[in-house]
Amino acid sequence: MLVGVDPGQAPPDLLSHYRYLSGLFLGIGLVLLSCLPRIERRTGRFRLACGVIVLGGLARALGLILGDAPSTEHYIALAAELGVVPLLALWQTRLARRFR
Repeated sequence: MLVGVDPGQAPPDLLSHYRYLSGLFLGIGLVLLSCLPRIERRTGRFRLACGVIVLGGLARALGLILGDAPSTEHYIALAAELGVVPLLALWQTRLARRFR
């Protein structure tokens, strides 16, 4: 459910977009999970998924710059998207180099 939005009052287009984005997030998560077996060999796939997440974080940051006041959860997500995910990509790169 959308946080802070009553589904009975939310416009159908907003609900549809929310569900679409939820499906994308699930897909990205599944791509990342598919990298776990032999992660040292899945550099391209892992970087692509991480890149998509970072792009989403940049879009979220743009909203912040434009004056959107997100909830605490969105600040945490922003920190993960622009901080944790790039660090994971760097870790995977180091791991891939070690196993070459």
